[in-house]
Amino acid sequence: MELMALDQMVRLRPSEPADSRIVLVTIDESDIQQLGQWPMSDAVLAQVISSLKQQQPRVIGLDIFRDLPVEPGHQALVEVFTSTPNLIGIEKVIETAKGEVIQAPPLLKQRDQVSASDLLLDRDGRIRRSLLYLRTQDNRSILTLGARLAFFYLDRQGITRQSLNSEQTQFRLGRATFMPLQSNDGGYVGVDARGYQILSGFPKFQPGFHTISLTDVLHRRIPQDLMRDRIVVIGLTAESLEDRFFTSYTTDSIAAPAGVEVHALLTSQLLSAALDGRPLLRVWPEPIEILWIVAWSAIGAAIGWTSPSPRKTALGVILLGVALCGSAYGLFLAGWWLIIIPPLLALVGSAITSSGYLLWDNLREYARTLEQRVEERTLKLEQEIVERKQAEETLSQQKLLLQTIVDHIPVMITLYNSDGQIEFVNRQFEQILGWSITDLNHIDLIAECSPDSEQRQQILEHMLAATGTWLDLRVRTKDDRFIDTSWANVQLANCLFVGIGQDISDRKRAEEASILDERNRMAREIHDTLAQAFTGILLHIGAAMELITKKPATVQARLETVDELARTGLSEARRSVAALRPKLLEKGSLFDALKHLTAQMKSSTDTSLICEVIGTAYPLSPNVENNLLRIGQEALTNAIKYAHASEIRVELVYEETHCLLRVKDNGQGFEIDQIPLNQGFGLVGMSERVEQIGGELIIQSQPDQGTEVVVILNRE
Repeated sequence: MELMALDQMVRLRPSEPADSRIVLVTIDESDIQQLGQWPMSDAVLAQVISSLKQQQPRVIGLDIFRDLPVEPGHQALVEVFTSTPNLIGIEKVIETAKGEVIQAPPLLKQRDQVSASDLLLDRDGRIRRSLLYLRTQDNRSILTLGARLAFFYLDRQGITRQSLNSEQTQFRLGRATFMPLQSNDGGYVGVDARGYQILSGFPKFQPGFHTISLTDVLHRRIPQDLMRDRIVVIGLTAESLEDRFFTSYTTDSIAAPAGVEVHALLTSQLLSAALDGRPLLRVWPEPIEILWIVAWSAIGAAIGWTSPSPRKTALGVILLGVALCGSAYGLFLAGWWLIIIPPLLALVGSAITSSGYLLWDNLREYARTLEQRVEERTLKLEQEIVERKQAEETLSQQKLLLQTIVDHIPVMITLYNSDGQIEFVNRQFEQILGWSITDLNHIDLIAECSPDSEQRQQILEHMLAATGTWLDLRVRTKDDRFIDTSWANVQLANCLFVGIGQDISDRKRAEEASILDERNRMAREIHDTLAQAFTGILLHIGAAMELITKKPATVQARLETVDELARTGLSEARRSVAALRPKLLEKGSLFDALKHLTAQMKSSTDTSLICEVIGTAYPLSPNVENNLLRIGQEALTNAIKYAHASEIRVELVYEETHCLLRVKDNGQGFEIDQIPLNQGFGLVGMSERVEQIGGELIIQSQPDQGTEVVVILNRE
């Protein structure tokens, strides 16, 4: 807002006669059409400079980048550069957004006849600050084009810079004293003040600089002595080359000056300050600016405090605001930039605050009288209100206590009517099953749990009987899993019932695991005792039959009977061992058991589990299938529980001579050598099982690269 106020004061500045010391040679769209190409060749540029030299200008500024030759005529341009000591070229010093800079013509740079073409833009894209000089990337000090042309012109008149301090930041040039712009000067806050910057107090010319086109120069249509002892600047004004900038004077893109005009304006500003005493735009020190704001704040407070009515306060603020703006404009014409917006806001804000305080004080006095009257009328109601609040607080505390108990009791609680429609569930119910009371209003939970109508009727009868006995049910959760629960129901009122449930999934799994462990233990026991005993009998009998020869007929018959009994017992033992195989292997093959196992685990976890068979399946011995199933179960459990895998793949590979079981996950992995024996996640148990069936166990794992468990068995 402060910068916009500055722009407005610049536009209100009276017009000045054009600066006759500067002549512009412009290149517009018609000139480019005449040339037939852009950029123009070095031969054309050499011809232009040669034509201008004949008018004997004091200095020539070339506001055209020429870092590369443009044939034909490059040698002629080099000769012109060599023979023109008062020619100043340009280079771009400040990097663009892409980190690019543009070099000056090599010969001019070698002869120290170059300047910087960089212009400073504020955040809104306008030029309000001008660079006199800046530092290049190789830490050279380089003047900008406008400053270089002005200093060159003044040097020929014997006017040079005179430093006023040891840091050489302040200097005198003719009748003007220069001081660099600081980052917080005027309306700027934290602006980048690198280089040597001044405020752009450009003169307001009406009309602008004397201008001649490139075509007129090439055809030597130059008025006699037009450029003699003047500053000539060659630059682009063609719209297609997009070399236009907004200044404080600019109100639309059509009136925006070209870059060559901006450089000429800076040159004119410096010449007018040094030769004519035209004031440069200066600012107050920051402490004085603070006092300036505080003073206007105090004035506003005084108006608001002394005015008898808000209307007179507003009128006084308006008049003082006009006086503030008028005084700021008058000082601006004298070369001082005073901040307007903060003092104006301080004036209005303090006036409103002080006036509002008086109004509030009056209202407060009126409020005291009103409060006395209201207090008399409210005394009779206070006791009733207090009693009502106490009753409401007691009821609220009781409700909160009951709700807390119901929500934190470690069982599921439901409230349902005589139709089995659930009307309330506690937090434990929502956490375990995922169903909220809103969800249950749109579904029939009993129907979701059991597709059998007869079983649904049995569940409903158990709920309405309200005997308090427990009934085990598998209930579907909101995320399509089934968990084991146990429910008991009691009647609360005539048509209201309470269901109490608990999650027994862990108990069920523990029971199944216990049964499986017991079956396996019995199988091993039978195998290690009865079967081994029968095998020993057979061996001894076979040896006896070979040795006994005296009574072959009698002994042979008895031994045959013993042999038959032993073989019958061995068959019975093997049948018992087979009958005690894991439950998963009773109803199908090893692949069916693994597939069923992955399906069970998938229902209780978000992990993606894939089970597939490769090759043609063939039967394996029961002991081998049992151990392979347990190894697969252990590997799956480790991948889910410890590796936190998001995908697990189980493969059962049947080859002609070998059978492979592969369990691979994408979990966090581990260093195999760094796992202690007592924390091996079942690796020792898997190794022992593989050793029992004569197989080979391969475990591959790396941190953050998953784990692969492979069991290889010879088919025989």
